[in-house]
Amino acid sequence: MNQLSEFIAEARSNPKLQKALESCSLELWGESHTPLDVDLDIVLDVARGAGYELTRQDLIAAQCEHLNRFWRFEMENSFVARRYLSRVQYQVSSDWPIIDYYEYEDFQCS
Repeated sequence: MNQLSEFIAEARSNPKLQKALESCSLELWGESHTPLDVDLDIVLDVARGAGYELTRQDLIAAQCEHLNRFWRFEMENSFVARRYLSRVQYQVSSDWPIIDYYEYEDFQCS
């Protein structure tokens, strides 16, 4: 476990840290990252006061790693959804023109 993960775990279980971070939406934090709109200065001050040697770079790197995992997950889901929509289209009628999934705005069955 890295220092940020350790700090987050402690902050969730320590009422003093929870109070110090009340403006930072601690309940929305991940296991190893903070939300993008959190005040990094407050987080760093509280973490340093609790004995953690976190830097702004640590917080931003963790946010970027989380966004990268989220982006990959969403992209993989979109490919799966497109594949299944193609299967549905084929099962309904193979005579229909191919749907342009990037331009098609309203799906209506007649």
